Amino acid sequence: MRSSNWILAVTAMLALSGCATGSTKTGNIASAPATAQEALRPLYAGLQSKLPVAAPNPVLADDTILTRIAFGSCQNENRSMAYWDVIAAQKPQAFLLIGDNVYGDTGSQWSADMPTLTASYRKLSTRQEWDRFRRSVPMMTTWDDHDFGANDAGGSFAFKEYAETVYETYWGASDAVKSRPGVYESRIIGPEGKRVQFILLDTRYFRSDLARMPYRDPGPTLGWYLPNEDRNATLLGEAQWQWLAGELSKPADVRIIVSSTQVITSAHNFEGWTNFPREREKLYRLLSEKGVNNALVLSGDRHSAGFYKSDVKGLSKPLWDFTSSSLNMSFGKGDSRDREPDPARTGGFWSIPNFGQLDIDWDAKTVKMSLRKEDGSVIEEQVISPFG
Repeated sequence: MRSSNWILAVTAMLALSGCATGSTKTGNIASAPATAQEALRPLYAGLQSKLPVAAPNPVLADDTILTRIAFGSCQNENRSMAYWDVIAAQKPQAFLLIGDNVYGDTGSQWSADMPTLTASYRKLSTRQEWDRFRRSVPMMTTWDDHDFGANDAGGSFAFKEYAETVYETYWGASDAVKSRPGVYESRIIGPEGKRVQFILLDTRYFRSDLARMPYRDPGPTLGWYLPNEDRNATLLGEAQWQWLAGELSKPADVRIIVSSTQVITSAHNFEGWTNFPREREKLYRLLSEKGVNNALVLSGDRHSAGFYKSDVKGLSKPLWDFTSSSLNMSFGKGDSRDREPDPARTGGFWSIPNFGQLDIDWDAKTVKMSLRKEDGSVIEEQVISPFG
């Protein structure tokens, strides 16, 4: 048995017997922890190893008039990172790193102290291209499964509290993020009339378990997951839903909603909001109720990229989902649209290394969405008008 697993087993046994620090008592009777997370807290409180911290990052001033934003997802810390210098040459005013920011789940899902997750962040910090970019371009982040700690994991992941601590420590999370479970956050940048609201969702920490197809051989080409129709199933969790409703009530001229997984498409059975159709409809209803005609979605996860749109009931403009994935973990060589036909997608499905770029023209009231290769050249573009 691995030493960390042995520590976990002993800690859990002590906690369940009421002997561990942090157990609660009624009179002389110790109560067992209610969750795996509660049982593990004494272990995490005693960990002495210093957690990795990212290089300093410039502050994005609240009064900045944003005209260029870049984003990307799915970055393996062991592969080429020449794209960081390419993205820097585009001179974005901000960069959104929206999940799978490292691939730290190679072994950490089996160890309570998640050594491969922390090792991945330490490796990332040694990469010179990354370090240069980190020190020069303001960033915002959220996570996906591979930096959450286990492939396709959600709210039942036993080590999620420690994964959150690792994440918040490395990225220097705000006090607001540290004050609550999960890593969701929001910022509004720019003066009145040119305000950009960034809403970065957490689609991992609270997510219900996925519904899975029965095993078969050969397996399905486009994933194993089925829509979870349970009325109690959640993707964001009640607290995050309430927070999101509040954020969408704030005045903004353009809203950028970041979801680590795709929102609009139902053309596959991998992870996405398609796994939780009731939650997706709840999102659409909320946007409609709040009159949010000025939002676009950014997503990642898929190791391929494309543009998607949906006509949402109650909204006067189509909702767009711009997927950019991955920075250096793409598995194909070009346009894979024939593999995954999708009426919601407006162009190709690009399984090559890529990043996304948004150019805001405040006078014309347009946003140009550019999907770009790792050398900076344009793959596809869409011009939209997400202004309320």
